[in-house]
Amino acid sequence: MYKQATLQTGGQILLIPTGAIRENPLRARLYYNDGKTDELMRSIELSGIVEPLTVCAVDRGRYVIISGERRYRAAKALGYKAVPCVLIESGSAAEALFTCLSNQLTHDPLSFFEVALCYEKLRDAFSLTYEQTAARLGVSPAEVLGKVRLLQIPPKQRRQILENGLSESYARLLLRHPDAQKALLLDQIIAERLSLRQARERSNRLLRGAAPKRSPPRGYFKDARVFINTIDRACRAMRDGGVPAAVEREESAESVSYRITVPKETA
Repeated sequence: MYKQATLQTGGQILLIPTGAIRENPLRARLYYNDGKTDELMRSIELSGIVEPLTVCAVDRGRYVIISGERRYRAAKALGYKAVPCVLIESGSAAEALFTCLSNQLTHDPLSFFEVALCYEKLRDAFSLTYEQTAARLGVSPAEVLGKVRLLQIPPKQRRQILENGLSESYARLLLRHPDAQKALLLDQIIAERLSLRQARERSNRLLRGAAPKRSPPRGYFKDARVFINTIDRACRAMRDGGVPAAVEREESAESVSYRITVPKETA
């Protein structure tokens, strides 16, 4: 039977009031599958909470979840007033948060976006470099940097990627594009069910199409009067050369209009 909750040594299984537990503010999980949560609620209704939550004390009588957040949410939705927990001792609240995030990385089935967020939160929370973050987690700096780059994808598009079961490789294709093109490419991938190869080809076409168009060459003349004089000289040259060109010129305050008639054959 579970003991009533008091601050105990690590490893104790306690029955802790749900009101005394809070979700970890640095938790990595962003998206919860409602279908899985409903399944978990039915399981808890039938058999209770078989696997206790893991928590650590951050203040006297207050606890933060290290693992079991989904179980905690399901229990609260079912009206549980207390839940069984394993209390983990930690030297400080900061260490507890680090333990929570590193535990999620190790044991929880996080999406690649959630892993990226986990890396970023660890780095920010403990003022680490990416190299130091990688060293503390036992992964390569390239792994950390590569994942964190995925956070350049806007949140709405991250959710679309996960909801449609697209892999990290699809997400990395979007990184090649500005935000407006990210949305366009992702919509096409989802609507047309593009394979990764097709998506890569579509990405390349978009990038080629997005190449900046060359601006028409700018003239060196700043004053329109130069062009008018050029036309006048051309008309005089035709007449001097024996071409009976008829020139009608109309000038107003806003513009100058020319009508030039040149016969196809001259005598």
